[in-house]
Amino acid sequence: MNMKKTRLAALVLTGALLTGCGIGSSVDTLLLPPMLSDEQKAIYTALTASAGSNISLVYPRGGAYRSAFVFYDLDMDGADEAVVFYDDTDDSENSVRVNILHRENNGWRSVYDHAGAGSYIEQVFFADLGGTGRVRMAIGYGYMTPTEKTLKIYSLGDGVLNTEYTETYYKTMNMDMDGDGSEDIAVINCNNENHAAYVSLVTDRGNGTECTSTVDLSESTADLPSVIGGYIGNNTPALFIDGLTVSGNLSTEIIYCVNGELRNPANLSGSDIPVMTTRSQGLYCCDIDGDGIVEIPQREAFPGYRDPSDAQYITNWNVFENYTVVKKYASLTEADKGYAFMLPVRWEGLVTVKTDSVTGEKVFYKFNSRLAESRLELMRILVCTRDSAAQRSLEGYTAAASDDNAVYMVKFGDTEDNLLLTMTEVRNNFYLIQKN
Repeated sequence: MNMKKTRLAALVLTGALLTGCGIGSSVDTLLLPPMLSDEQKAIYTALTASAGSNISLVYPRGGAYRSAFVFYDLDMDGADEAVVFYDDTDDSENSVRVNILHRENNGWRSVYDHAGAGSYIEQVFFADLGGTGRVRMAIGYGYMTPTEKTLKIYSLGDGVLNTEYTETYYKTMNMDMDGDGSEDIAVINCNNENHAAYVSLVTDRGNGTECTSTVDLSESTADLPSVIGGYIGNNTPALFIDGLTVSGNLSTEIIYCVNGELRNPANLSGSDIPVMTTRSQGLYCCDIDGDGIVEIPQREAFPGYRDPSDAQYITNWNVFENYTVVKKYASLTEADKGYAFMLPVRWEGLVTVKTDSVTGEKVFYKFNSRLAESRLELMRILVCTRDSAAQRSLEGYTAAASDDNAVYMVKFGDTEDNLLLTMTEVRNNFYLIQKN
């Protein structure tokens, strides 16, 4: 199986992205903390010597760093500092704290203690903003509700944790947003009672950490279930923001930079992007073919269907070009089963799909002007367990793809019609995707 077809976890959020989940209860009270290593025990002893014994460790809820103990060379002196997240159980405000410890004489010593900006830590990540060679630590703090979150960006100098930047946020993405080859942070805020939705570009262009550009998002966006980074044409970095509108549909906004300034082409007068990207829930942007350029899904009915309530749908995978979106691929997509089958160009307008009422399999038929008259079966798709695949092979099915849990099999119709595919075509067009 081509590796590009297994990299589609981009259907969900990827990168240094802070989710919009706002569960009130602490994960530290729900999960038994892991056993500490000898080094962590030594750090914990040094922490309690400084902060007291009435503390509890706090574990970040997301991101690459999930431990209460994070090691990173914050001051770039060649030795890692230990960053420890904890709660002071005597503190009635229930705010998480951040402690910095240095290694000294084969031991550890607390050198700085900092009051955080929330009751839990959602994620921590590190960035060399603007390629200045300085390390910044970004911490996302959460409260009881998902709209009350704060991003703080720190640097360490002379043993002091300096707060360089503070902003509310809903989600963030750590990526090269302006295309200069260095890291930036895109800060995404959703519509709420305090402000409208917008994206900020946070970086360092020689004046320290700052917001260098902002752009508005749609006022009709109620939630942001998916945000991914990727490229549009000419290797331009971009954010692809799938927003849930107040009408219950998804719509995509594409954010990129021109000369360091954020742009949202959906905001242009007369733009067709909001209409062209509107679709039902469950279909998120992704790099479906692994070439770095993100595709935007949109649905249309297969030939012969008129009633939307019982229609079978084609998923068109569109790309952004010249301030609009154009079709790149079309597929039968079953996100709940974890696959997308790319429809051959020679099938366009000539093939339709029905669901077998007995087996639940998707069956391709040659379209014959009306759905009821389309009876020439070309191929059917079966998703089965690995244990049952051998038996299905005896029934005429052939494996097109597989993962750890399932085998995706096809069976060709008994015909020599020129629309019939080869097994090579099928395998080349079969993509495994993240299940919804």
